[in-house]
Amino acid sequence: MKLCRRKIFLPEWIFRWSGLPSHAKPNAVALAVAVVLVAVWICSLSATACGAEKKEARPLTRAEQQALYQAQQAIGKKEYAQARKILSTCIEEPSEQVHYLVYFTLGNILAMEGNAADALKHYRTAASLHSGDAVVWQNMGKACYDLERYAEAGDCLAQAHGLNKPESPILAYQAAVAYILADKPAVARPLLEALANRPAGTAEPEWLNALLKVYLDLKQPGKALALTHRLLRQAGDDPHLWQILSRLYIDRSEYESAAAAMEIYVSLAPADPDRVRMLGDLYSLANIPLKAARQYEKLLSANASPKDYEKTAAAYIAARRTDRAIDVLRRGIEKRPTAAMWRQLAGLYYEKENFERAREAFEKTVLADPENARAHLMTGYCALQLDRLTEARKAFKRAARFPQQHTEAKKMMAYIDKLHSVPCRKNDSTD
Repeated sequence: MKLCRRKIFLPEWIFRWSGLPSHAKPNAVALAVAVVLVAVWICSLSATACGAEKKEARPLTRAEQQALYQAQQAIGKKEYAQARKILSTCIEEPSEQVHYLVYFTLGNILAMEGNAADALKHYRTAASLHSGDAVVWQNMGKACYDLERYAEAGDCLAQAHGLNKPESPILAYQAAVAYILADKPAVARPLLEALANRPAGTAEPEWLNALLKVYLDLKQPGKALALTHRLLRQAGDDPHLWQILSRLYIDRSEYESAAAAMEIYVSLAPADPDRVRMLGDLYSLANIPLKAARQYEKLLSANASPKDYEKTAAAYIAARRTDRAIDVLRRGIEKRPTAAMWRQLAGLYYEKENFERAREAFEKTVLADPENARAHLMTGYCALQLDRLTEARKAFKRAARFPQQHTEAKKMMAYIDKLHSVPCRKNDSTD
């Protein structure tokens, strides 16, 4: 989380009396500080002056005004060590309780020097002396954030948000982000929902995206789905949103809608075989096998795996595109033949009643996987269809060795023996 130091945590009016440098020239800053400090000396710090609650803070003493002015002069010259020394001396001098602005300004100097831990100590002291200054809580939140104490940062920024009049949407968002980083999405949710429900057209996309993350983390798919559609109306070319939409539909088992969203995501995102494969899987789940096959076929490059060919063929088979499935399998077998591809191809040839090619493919299946009992059995059926009874009986005999095929194979052996009018020989027994 990158926090804007000037715009978010350090608005221009802070520079006028906090001791932090602005982008103005040092002399101009010093003059502005001097003018404002005189005004503060004459008038007590009011809610209007510091953006805080309506509670009074005592006026600055002359010594405190001088110390703050001198510190600002040193800051303007980037003499931060000198500025620290001036304010530290002011704190150490025996007197009445030191004004909170002295601690606050010293904290700002330490923060500018990258010493967030010591800055935080001084901010806390300032807050204990005057808890109604929103900017003290704001900068305290920044220090906690820099120290990766995100839950504390969220609390401080939420406090600053509540003290600002009118309330600051930027502070609310920053507080919510801190809570998200602290793994407290439930605490972030009301802040983000309030931002999301601002008048039409004023909710920033980053606010809505943060709220979407919260809904997803809290497992509130209904709200996440509605918000995703809202975001897509604003940014329909954001691939990440289409990916989220697809996942939300998957969780609802609405696979056709998930596939439609995934197809848009694939078209917008950089090319990625895994995304194409997932789109094919979604079309398969949605029972649209032809679309699944067309996605899988995009994967059949030179580096395609046997599984890619098998899935593509299976989808074409489910879509009743037998010739396309055969073509895919023959291409796959030419590159990297597997028992599964031979088995699929054999089944397709058998369905087309091309028993010679089916027999050859089943034999290739058996060679690749000798324990495939079904392939042994189907080799026998193909040979039987080709009226090759001796060959068929040998195939059935091999199939009879497997428990699941034993009964059927023995029955077919007996049938062939009857056709030959030859009794079943003793050595044919597999019992």
